Amino acid sequence: MVRSIFTLAAAFGLALAQSNYPNQSAPFNLVLSSENSTLDGLQLGACHSGAAVESLCVFANITTPQFLTFYFNGSAEAPTNPGYLPAGLLTWTFTGGIPEFTQNTAMTFMYNTASNLAFPLIWPSDANSQAISFTDDGLLAVAANINDTLDPPEPFDNYVTYITDRWAICKTYWQAYDYTALQFVLGDQKPQNPSCEYVKVKRVFL
Repeated sequence: MVRSIFTLAAAFGLALAQSNYPNQSAPFNLVLSSENSTLDGLQLGACHSGAAVESLCVFANITTPQFLTFYFNGSAEAPTNPGYLPAGLLTWTFTGGIPEFTQNTAMTFMYNTASNLAFPLIWPSDANSQAISFTDDGLLAVAANINDTLDPPEPFDNYVTYITDRWAICKTYWQAYDYTALQFVLGDQKPQNPSCEYVKVKRVFL
């Protein structure tokens, strides 16, 4: 197990060094906004979901800031077009191993072909990481380019739109780990997982 974690961490370190997202932000928390008062104001934190793999779980009370602290690894050059937001990776610092080491890990989307939800997981490689952005008011956003609700499909205005309203908190299951965690709804249908509740996710700098 330790050897596999070292291998994954080394692979991620090489990938991140060669990535297009070298500029790391100041640390921040991810805070939920929801019409459900039991979710509104709660934070997301990294929770163990496999070897060097984390889900984004809901935390009501936690005393370990490490699990709640995230970063935005932005692109080398900020966009010059005012219609575009900076793109980058949502990252978290993994600590583990013998001897102990620390390593940035990045969020990716995992897909279940039986579902209309994507599962955001913090993964020890950025090879397939999900690029994200933050809006001017700090909302976590995923960019999309093609609007296929039209017949025929065509690009969005300015060739991009930023989706902030398809995040949901759901009861999840991944490799024998069941959590209440963040999901991303694919398409404009309601989540097929009946436990899901829509939220918005806001970056709050420490």
